[in-house]
Amino acid sequence: MPNPLLYDDEIAALPAFRTLAYLDGAPDDPRIALSVGAMFDAFVARFGGDLGLLSMRLVGHSGKPSKVTPRALKNLRSWISAPDRLASGAGVRLGAINTDELPPAMPWFRLEQRYDDQTMVEISVSPDAPDLLSFADEIASALATAPMICAAQGFGFFLPTAYDSLNWLLPRIAGRYKAALMHTLDMPSCGLRRAHSAMPYVGDMQPGIADIGWRTFIGPEYLDRLPKAFDLPSDVSVEACNKMLILTAGKAPIWGDSQQAENIENYRAVAAALAPVRYPYAIALNQNFGGDTAAVDQAELIEAHYHRLD
Repeated sequence: MPNPLLYDDEIAALPAFRTLAYLDGAPDDPRIALSVGAMFDAFVARFGGDLGLLSMRLVGHSGKPSKVTPRALKNLRSWISAPDRLASGAGVRLGAINTDELPPAMPWFRLEQRYDDQTMVEISVSPDAPDLLSFADEIASALATAPMICAAQGFGFFLPTAYDSLNWLLPRIAGRYKAALMHTLDMPSCGLRRAHSAMPYVGDMQPGIADIGWRTFIGPEYLDRLPKAFDLPSDVSVEACNKMLILTAGKAPIWGDSQQAENIENYRAVAAALAPVRYPYAIALNQNFGGDTAAVDQAELIEAHYHRLD
């Protein structure tokens, strides 16, 4: 397992197994409420004993962190079943108690409304959590029932929201861990749909999915741009359900560690198959990981991350 990512000799980001989902609609959509509820139940059943801090930026709640209690989890579950319509950026964050060494940390569950037509969900847990693959399958089964924009599951690095200003660090290790999900939850949301981009679309530029993972979910708004069939390795699975495609790059996630010569051909094959719906490069360069002016070499690092599976 990789070491944590450090900044000034302190931990900034943790290796994790991550789920990053972008759903079509607000949290008060009944279909989204059911899917998020199932994910929440699976998360709490596995990791409830490790949770310490809860922040709720909802109607009547300030977002100030509070202690996790059984009653608080029950109230949150009730809210998820019938949530309020939220303002963009409002939502719930639920994580482990912080220590002197770590900010509020994994296991981590985040639910947030973005714009008026997106629900974002992040689940990050330890990459060596017991029965990780069965947990990943539970979350995937819940996502398969949701109105989907796109989603990805796989190994990656979890940057706590308290450290969002350090997101420019993440592509600095992408060259080694080529199969890792690096972006923060809210980073790609403006490139998923044309209406939410602050940049003009020029030429043949089109919106695209957030990223390629071990498991990648593609919602119906992208399907017309994809071929009817893919030529993929035999151990890459393609599942069609609920007006979405789910591609899984092998039986288990990998880091794609170039120093260990891990074979990433399955990930490369998936990336090539999904090239017509890749995230728009111009928006990635301008806005992801702090944008191309975040550091002297940031543009080169963002470009390398974007093309890591080519």
